[in-house]
Amino acid sequence: MVKIKICGITRLQDALDACHAGADALGFNFSRMSPRVIAPEQARAIIEKLPPLVQSAGIFVDQSPEEINAICRFCKLQIAQLHSEQYNPDHARSITEARVIKVFRPEENFAVEEVLAFAKKSGVNAFLFDAFRPDMAGGTGETIGRSLAARIFNELENSCYAILAGGLNETNVGEAIRHVQPYGVDTSSGVEMLPGIKDSKKIHSFIKTVHLASS
Repeated sequence: MVKIKICGITRLQDALDACHAGADALGFNFSRMSPRVIAPEQARAIIEKLPPLVQSAGIFVDQSPEEINAICRFCKLQIAQLHSEQYNPDHARSITEARVIKVFRPEENFAVEEVLAFAKKSGVNAFLFDAFRPDMAGGTGETIGRSLAARIFNELENSCYAILAGGLNETNVGEAIRHVQPYGVDTSSGVEMLPGIKDSKKIHSFIKTVHLASS
């Protein structure tokens, strides 16, 4: 079964809706540049009320490893998602309070050797692929080209846990899963009414579609 992460959580009710619908993980964005930014104190209050088998992930863009470790420890995050080109294998190895997911935003000429080299140098075995847009680090609502995504995921088969993101919603995630066959999928804007404000019907429909496509 394809794993599901609902990202950009800012409200307890949205978090619980996602959990009840069957989400495997929830993402909390600590980037100061994001319209979905959440304070560590708010994130911790939500995370403390999550079911025990739902993972919590912190999204980081501009923070140092020291700050990331401090937030992971304070919020009791299981995952640190490094969502910027500035993060290198040394940064990843410095994250000791949570497991790391490294994000790549591939363009058409993207070479998977870049991922494999990062994995070898850092020990990271999970990578998320999001749509590239120069002015935004994530949450763009844009999709990765189908042929590009299929090539990347096919070339990475069995070498790491590859997660697909970028503009996924209830109308396109089923086809994306069948075409790309990812380990997991990640959505934020695809289940929202407004940035950071989720739509319960969209969450449930998205997760149902993922389960049907991957069963």
